[in-house]
Amino acid sequence: MKPASLLQQYRLNVSVPSLSDTASDFERLQRALLPILDSRPVQPSLASLQDLGPALRLGEWQVSVTLTDAGDSWRLVRVNPAQSKVHIYGLAVDLGTTTVVGELIEPGSGKVLASRIIYNGQRQFGVDVTTRMMYAEKKDGLTELRQAILNTMNELIATLCTDLECHSDAISAIVIAGNTIMMHLLLGFDPSSIRRDPYVPTATVYPILSAVETGINAHPGAPLYLFPAASGYVGGDVTAGLLATGISDKEATSILIDIGTNGETILGNRDFLLACSGSAGSAFEGCGLRWGMAAQPGAIDRVWVTASNELAYQTVGGVPARGICGSGLIEALGAFLQSGAIDRSGKVNRNSSQVILIDGNPEVMIAPENETAVGENLTLRQGDIDNLIRDKAALFAGSRILLANADLSFTDVDEILIAGNFGQSLEVEQAVRIGLLPDIPRERIHFIGNSSLAGARSAILSAEAWQKAQQIAASLTCLELTAETRYFEEYTAALFLPHTNLDLFPSLI
Repeated sequence: MKPASLLQQYRLNVSVPSLSDTASDFERLQRALLPILDSRPVQPSLASLQDLGPALRLGEWQVSVTLTDAGDSWRLVRVNPAQSKVHIYGLAVDLGTTTVVGELIEPGSGKVLASRIIYNGQRQFGVDVTTRMMYAEKKDGLTELRQAILNTMNELIATLCTDLECHSDAISAIVIAGNTIMMHLLLGFDPSSIRRDPYVPTATVYPILSAVETGINAHPGAPLYLFPAASGYVGGDVTAGLLATGISDKEATSILIDIGTNGETILGNRDFLLACSGSAGSAFEGCGLRWGMAAQPGAIDRVWVTASNELAYQTVGGVPARGICGSGLIEALGAFLQSGAIDRSGKVNRNSSQVILIDGNPEVMIAPENETAVGENLTLRQGDIDNLIRDKAALFAGSRILLANADLSFTDVDEILIAGNFGQSLEVEQAVRIGLLPDIPRERIHFIGNSSLAGARSAILSAEAWQKAQQIAASLTCLELTAETRYFEEYTAALFLPHTNLDLFPSLI
């Protein structure tokens, strides 16, 4: 049986008023809804009440109503004359620190009708959440940050609506998944307490808000659903990812690693969920790297070593290279090590045929200037490589700490799921070669793409899934890595490729 969508649309015949029946228009509408809905009350939006009278009379008492499931009630979003052709869409959003991804979804069919990814406009104030939280403490800083993300959201909506040739008024519900800091900045909450011990956020569970009141362009009655978080650094994007993967319902033990700015890692199954977060993963999103970019046309998403020990690559869309995205960065690091362009400590080998000197500094060449769209050599510098190694070390160390707390090892894990905004594919062997992932049977490792967006999409299409998300967030146990005495030791040991302890990677010896 198909699950009931968060967004519902019904055509109703409403009783005509008379001198013997002078009930209000809304009372009449409630009567017509009574045989269709369960016993939960219907809460109208202001916009729906403003439209109700004219819609009933223009439609000759036949109307089309749009409602959303609000948990303990139904929310009446909009009312239109029955004969008018009204298309309604749900908007699913992954509100990331680096990029914002959105999908317009037809609730009836579940089809994704338009999809876009754009950069988060807050990048001008800092590439990571810590820098942005510091900026928020400046005079008018929080206002500027909030306006930047609202501008980004509305730019995304405008682009999606242009693609679909519709008006933003057609968006009748919005579901957003994002980390806790991004939710604070979107809503104008002061995030400074998250930055300081004991790292307490203003809120982790949010009421269903009005999208328009929040400043997001949509139908005036459209509700805004924000995924609940577990803590200041384990946010709603993690909750959405767990919803999408179904880890909390499985008997098998899984690790979910979200390679994003915060580098969240979750270990668990239907009996327990342990989570941690470290400032890791931003380099794999291209942050702080000269040629880093999202997985858009022109991004190098595959890098490999040829039979003649040269580097080869491919781009998203097969067009000239403009930069390199997460999957390309992971594979590039592995290919550099494999070809001898870097050593196990990540230091660039000046004698390698892949290395060029720019202002006396060695850089590893991926695409020469005559093959790029920017007319420059596309390279990774020593600093870029160092950033990538630090991020991979933090992610691997986080997994090791979670396993130690559960008295488990990687051999006890049935599957490892890697989430992130990658290109079309990623070579698992290279991710293991650099020590980003453990040396376990490769069939246990799966790259699942943007799990945060997948969770938001699931919630649009299923009210039951939205309720499940609340349960998942409440069941997460979060570990603070700075309080874990072994974390720094684990992190330091992982600053080599693949690791200082090669016994952890027997297939690579």
